[in-house]
Amino acid sequence: MPSQTQLSKTLINAYYTAHYRVKGPPPFTLLIRKRSAELAKLYKAHQVESAMYLTAYNPMGKKTDRNINIRNQKKLLGELTRMGLTCLEGIGGDPSGHWVAEPSFLVLGVTQEFAKEMALKYRQNAVVWADSDAIPELILMR
Repeated sequence: MPSQTQLSKTLINAYYTAHYRVKGPPPFTLLIRKRSAELAKLYKAHQVESAMYLTAYNPMGKKTDRNINIRNQKKLLGELTRMGLTCLEGIGGDPSGHWVAEPSFLVLGVTQEFAKEMALKYRQNAVVWADSDAIPELILMR
């Protein structure tokens, strides 16, 4: 995490407390700093040791036109698919409903550096990344 961040404490807290749902199969929810047995099983099934959870919606945390969001998300999926990466659909959101949930992807078998590169490319404030321990961590980009 950068020593200085331009993000508000409220927004950072929203990222930390969000529920990062994976549609599956089977469906499950990732929580920051909480080990996910379901993610560990997915690692084993796909013979990988890491994953990222990312959206292309609302770059820089700014509400963006729905059609632009959809286009950006399709571009992200296309890029990940061309790379041959396994992507599972998800939806990340605030459990209190204060922030609108965003379609996202859980992408298996990627490095932390790749996760950061993709977050920067798609102008995201943060990306969720999990190592072989299957404990999702929030990486702030700004």
